[in-house]
Amino acid sequence: MTFSSNDNSDPLAHILPVAARLFDNSGAAISLFDDQDWLLYGNAHYYDLICYAQGAHLFWPDIVRDNHAKGQGLIVEADDLELWIRTALAKRRVQPYRQFEIDAWDGRWLLMTETLIQGVGLLGIGVDITQSKNITTALKQEYQNALVKAETDLLTDMGNRRALERLRDILLSKGLHFQVTALMIDIDQFKPYNDTLGHLQGDYCLQQVAQVIRSSLRVSEAYPIRLGGDEFLVLMLGAPLSLAQQVAQRIRNGVRESAIPHPLTDSGWVTLSMGLASREIVDSETLSLLLKDADDALYQAKRSGRDRISGPQDGSQVEAS
Repeated sequence: MTFSSNDNSDPLAHILPVAARLFDNSGAAISLFDDQDWLLYGNAHYYDLICYAQGAHLFWPDIVRDNHAKGQGLIVEADDLELWIRTALAKRRVQPYRQFEIDAWDGRWLLMTETLIQGVGLLGIGVDITQSKNITTALKQEYQNALVKAETDLLTDMGNRRALERLRDILLSKGLHFQVTALMIDIDQFKPYNDTLGHLQGDYCLQQVAQVIRSSLRVSEAYPIRLGGDEFLVLMLGAPLSLAQQVAQRIRNGVRESAIPHPLTDSGWVTLSMGLASREIVDSETLSLLLKDADDALYQAKRSGRDRISGPQDGSQVEAS
């Protein structure tokens, strides 16, 4: 235990040794500053925290300046250090008790408390909360991971309907009028494919198609989503209809090049039907109408013989060839 003075006429010389015996074994960094912010007492943990030899008689602002200059001790992130010190000094004795967090140069996080003891000084106690902080950070990361997984279709690694709802909220929160193009995609005759070849082969087919969709986008603001079953959606923000048509054609060609056998189609291969729609989005209603337009176009493609891309509103189609 260390004191700034050995004057036995000072009543603190009698009080501090009793408390010090408790403080030294507490594991906390404990300090006591007088009304002028000179260090009256610091236990070994406190001197270790501020990187000074035990027993040094110190002025609190000088501790901060020295730690900042040497890049050690208590970490202070401030462009104007003197302003930071003045602001901190103004807070130190305004309340009888306050607490705050601070990090040290060795990577530790500490919960610091300051208690104003009338006639004695300002008692500071720093408790290492690094483990607790790390656990909290890990839990937050696990929560974020779980949230991502909850919005990701595990089979295809695309967004799911929850992701679509989140995207809808993000789009509408911008409060802007912007063009969005929707591409609805459906695997032709997928149910008989599943019934004939089995669900494992069906899942593999879905994964292959999803891979083609993702690799065909090449658009920065494009969001692929599996709506369920064999139905997919791609939302393209700010993309003109002509670009979306190119994306749709790349997807169609990509699936053809994958040459996924389908025993029940005329061609003998897996093919896609797709519906395109584009709208200026101003609110939730126009976004819902966009999805309905794309869905209607998809069904137009299927009614017209499948293996084709149906245009947004005019019924135009890219025929199978």
